[in-house]
Amino acid sequence: MMLFCLCALSIFLQQSNQVETSLSTQRSHDFPYSYSNSLTYDEVKSLLDQLFDSEIPLVDLQSIWNKIIEIWKQILKKFLRDACELCHENDSYCYESIDLNRYVYYINESFYPINESKRPVGMGIYYYFDLKTLRSVNNSILPTDVSYCDYFHMMQLMINVQTILHQAQIKYFLTKGTLIGVLRHHDVIPWDTDIDLFIPSSATQKILNSFRQVNSTSVKTPIKPSNNTTTTTTTPKSTTIRMSKDRASFHNDLVVYRFKNIHRVTSYKIFSLRSPLVNKTNYRWPKIDIFPYEENKTHIYAYPKHQHNLGTMNYLAKSDLEPIYLRILGPLLVPSPRHLRLSLKAMIKLGRSNLFYACEGNTFLHRYNRGPTETWRVPCKELHRTYPFVQNERNLTTSLCFEELKFPQLNQSLSLYQYRCAEDLRRTL
Repeated sequence: MMLFCLCALSIFLQQSNQVETSLSTQRSHDFPYSYSNSLTYDEVKSLLDQLFDSEIPLVDLQSIWNKIIEIWKQILKKFLRDACELCHENDSYCYESIDLNRYVYYINESFYPINESKRPVGMGIYYYFDLKTLRSVNNSILPTDVSYCDYFHMMQLMINVQTILHQAQIKYFLTKGTLIGVLRHHDVIPWDTDIDLFIPSSATQKILNSFRQVNSTSVKTPIKPSNNTTTTTTTPKSTTIRMSKDRASFHNDLVVYRFKNIHRVTSYKIFSLRSPLVNKTNYRWPKIDIFPYEENKTHIYAYPKHQHNLGTMNYLAKSDLEPIYLRILGPLLVPSPRHLRLSLKAMIKLGRSNLFYACEGNTFLHRYNRGPTETWRVPCKELHRTYPFVQNERNLTTSLCFEELKFPQLNQSLSLYQYRCAEDLRRTL
């Protein structure tokens, strides 16, 4: 074991001399779970380096992939255990609300390197995810009502929605503010409150078939508690209503609501009827926003172009979108476009704002709108001192890009990600 660690450290040091931009000095940190063999930062980095070694035989690559997936599964288990303990007093229903084995199975099945054409384009893990520390509310910087328990319920919803989308064989990937969060924070933006997904418009009927459809009246009608329900009040640390114990599984509570904006453009919101109703709306929170897109043989696009929920959606070449690969979303792994920056420039209405400058743009881009006219922008340095931001390296020899997320107050490495990059990282988000 000692020899392996020394070899991994040697490989890491040799490769770090070839990168375009150096990160700050890195300390080794153990994985935050005790019921599995702990791995160090250098060992994780070594696994990712081997995963993208084009000369490694496919069978060895599959073995490395399996090891990374097993590490990820243990991290998910710790996340679920911590959340159920912190937010639901170890209620057994909390554990039953997520089928981690099924979720991991579908993600692994979809992206497993079964042959040479399926070699990974990108992969990584949020290997040091501490729910209470990382998702604590900090209203002094940017106002947010998302507690760490609310964050858990967002991830709980996302895991179940991902599982159902895979079961229904619906193609999906991240978009809008969630895509920005993945690129900058390896997570949802710390002050954001929902998750945004893109699906082909041809799959909208599958969405309606996969979730029970509701109208505005039924959305506002609360579910009557059964005799076996112990409580329907909110927990002290969360705004989300606790669900009854007699439900077979959490995804049975999920519904889809067809939403039309002021331009009568349709999107879909997925949520649980047991979650709290958002004031002055016809939906509940947490929610997943689903945006359909049109496509032809070479491009995807929004229609009508100037009235879409995503703003002025430009044509995006499928060669820049595919192959879809996995990206880090907190403790989860979620399908994402191949070129994040090109996708964001096409998907989000920017006006005169520069997407590549961290303190410009709309509410998703580190700015908080207090009212229709007053705008408050948070200085970049203050944001970087407060929230974890991704740092980038590019290896000019291998054409691989490496991302690391660090917790600013503790100088703590949180997540590692590596991918085959064709974009210039000098202008980062």
